[in-house]
Amino acid sequence: MKETIDNYLKYLTYERGSSVHTLKAYTEDFDVFLRFCGEAGIQSFAEIDYRVLMNYLTELSERRLKASSLERKIASLKSLYKYLLREGIVKKNPADLLSSPKKEKRLPAVLEKNEALDLLESIPEDNPLSLRDKTMLTLLYASGLRVSELTGLDIHDIDYRQGVVRVIGKGSKERIVPTGETARKLLAGYLAVREEFCPPDGDRALFLTRRGKRISDRMIRYILEGYIAKLAVNKNVHPHTLRHTFATHLLENGANIRVIQEMLGHSSLSTTQIYTHLSPEKLKESYDKFHPHA
Repeated sequence: MKETIDNYLKYLTYERGSSVHTLKAYTEDFDVFLRFCGEAGIQSFAEIDYRVLMNYLTELSERRLKASSLERKIASLKSLYKYLLREGIVKKNPADLLSSPKKEKRLPAVLEKNEALDLLESIPEDNPLSLRDKTMLTLLYASGLRVSELTGLDIHDIDYRQGVVRVIGKGSKERIVPTGETARKLLAGYLAVREEFCPPDGDRALFLTRRGKRISDRMIRYILEGYIAKLAVNKNVHPHTLRHTFATHLLENGANIRVIQEMLGHSSLSTTQIYTHLSPEKLKESYDKFHPHA
């Protein structure tokens, strides 16, 4: 069995051009599988059926492996058995019946209200660059935009009278999102100095670099990291964190989840429910307020 697996790894190396990372992971997975087979007295692939594979996976599960680790081990078996079937080493593929475990849905990181306000208030407005930065980050928090939606905005996408922004989201779907009064005022101030980045007849992008080009997603991540580093925030904060924070703060303050779904541009309500988790404190507060046994 080991010789067959070694031949498969050579096939991955020389014919498939698999990465060093993949080869290392598969080698480790197959070592574990071979040990299991040895302990079970299995000496050939012909002795392995679906029941044997399930016993193997059950043993792995009892070790409390992460779902991602278990999923990779299943993937390595599926890949190996396709090779074995193609080479005529086995006549049936028991691995084809295996299903991957459901991945855990991690709650996204969010900023507390005071953390979000501290971040935005820490950015000065005394020069065009920092005013641009403050306007961008405020708009991410105030309107729940994806960073790609923010960088894709043009000047004409802002309606100052109505206090809304026209966004082109995933699948080229258009939606209208409120900006809030704070962001609206910052946008007006930024637009007054925008010509310092670009001549009036230049790029129509709303947010520009020093050289007058449309700002990139990566640049916004870099800018946000710089401001976060100056604060005592012990969280991994990135532009999407502000989108999570936008949704969570709306929900915690009583906004209808369907409205939040519309503002985020989600086609599925279940996606919105993942973004808009309630803190344990808010859950207890709601329980104490509404449940008769509280």
